[in-house]
Amino acid sequence: PGLALCFRNDASLCGIYQHSPQFNSNRTYQYPTTKMNPPIRKLFLSLVLFLISQILYCNCLDDPIDFTEPITSGFDVRESENEERYIVKFKSKKSFQKAVESVKMSHRYIHIMKLSRENSEVMTLKTLKDVKEWEERDDVEYVERDHKVYLQAEEVPFGIEMVEALDVSDEFVSNQKVCIIDSGIDKGHPDLPTADKLSGSSNGAGNWSIDGNGHGTHVAGTIAAIGGNDRGVAGVIRNGELNLHIVKVFNNAGNWAWASSLIGAANECVDNGSTIISMSLGGPSYSLAQENAFEKMYNDGVIIIAAAGNNGSSNYSYPASYNSVISVGAINRDKTLASFSQRNNQVDLVAPGVNVRSTFPGEKYRSFSGTSMSTPHVSGVAALVWSHFPSKTAQEVRQALELSAEDLGSPGRDNKYGHGLVNAKGALNLLEGGCLPVCTDSPIGWHDSDGATFNCDWYAMSNNCADYGNNEKYRHNGKVASEACCSCGGGKVDDCATESSSPS
Repeated sequence: PGLALCFRNDASLCGIYQHSPQFNSNRTYQYPTTKMNPPIRKLFLSLVLFLISQILYCNCLDDPIDFTEPITSGFDVRESENEERYIVKFKSKKSFQKAVESVKMSHRYIHIMKLSRENSEVMTLKTLKDVKEWEERDDVEYVERDHKVYLQAEEVPFGIEMVEALDVSDEFVSNQKVCIIDSGIDKGHPDLPTADKLSGSSNGAGNWSIDGNGHGTHVAGTIAAIGGNDRGVAGVIRNGELNLHIVKVFNNAGNWAWASSLIGAANECVDNGSTIISMSLGGPSYSLAQENAFEKMYNDGVIIIAAAGNNGSSNYSYPASYNSVISVGAINRDKTLASFSQRNNQVDLVAPGVNVRSTFPGEKYRSFSGTSMSTPHVSGVAALVWSHFPSKTAQEVRQALELSAEDLGSPGRDNKYGHGLVNAKGALNLLEGGCLPVCTDSPIGWHDSDGATFNCDWYAMSNNCADYGNNEKYRHNGKVASEACCSCGGGKVDDCATESSSPS
């Protein structure tokens, strides 16, 4: 159909604009045959401008919006989530088992996988109506969107000495097992532990012992590349005796996996006796199912470590930003925060993550940057230190790593560096003292001169310690926050009794 176009001049010329259904640029004009009086001409001009604005607007949309599709959040669904996967959590094991069978037999829903420990079914729900029906069932606790988690490498190693790993003996590491959830491992790489120290499983992403991406092999090298063999690099743990369990969730070509797959992968780590789970991955979407699963694993004695994220912002990345997970940021050789490193109140530790050299498939070595590269430094240090004190709990080892970290940035914990640069020797020395020193605010209940709202808990948030902690204007009871609050590097540290440091 044609659109009348009127060109304003004395003759009030009118023509016909032809636009194809594909909104291409073909135009044909039929030149004026009549004059139009001013009111009609004005009306036509208004109509023309409106329709042209609609054409231009529609041309900016790649495809029409379908309001029968479920509402999404986080990533652009056209770019990253073209499958409508949901996690449905059931209130009881019985209702879960019954639902799994019914979904498998259904033509309306597609069964993807089951998370038996969580009484959860992962399935495809195509419309909001389907989602609502499951949410309103009496036997369902909640329904949430399954989302993707992404590799956290930017591109293009060095930090073994920086974290003082070489100052701690790795003679006891065979009592530890680190589970790496990633893109697999190059099992035959001559600078990595031999096959008798490796186990693995593939979470629907192909053979775990083949790494077509290279990311997982690079992470493994930072943790456990063999030292003293006149080849390549040395990892945090150098003697080749560390047990590694590999769960492959990223296929050779891709760079994402589903949140539900990550829960299943972590369960496989636990089932195979892992003491530490290392995840150089993350995504922007929170998952209740994921948070609950990781919290249970941590309470059951597993240390969980993940990349803080490479967005260079204060946004949360998951699973790193769950309280049960150690969130790791990245620094460079100068101990300065990397520009890409996430900074928020969930960051716990930092480690080298810029231009980190490590193992790569095909007997090669590559340098990469990212919080993916800083994460395995912390995972390796955690295993190294814990191997000397296997009777300590996951919570005690985590606390030792945080309290012994080299403070960087603002005094005390801050959103950029967390507690600071992980330090293997410092954590070992702290645990050799027999127990962990306990810091209490001094005086207890302190607040600044502006009132009770501005107490040590308030200073622990955001960058308040850095911004106001030394300001004399807010001195109260003889102290400013940097002197009174543990969160700002002050407070009172209590001593404790000595215990044996021999591994059991």
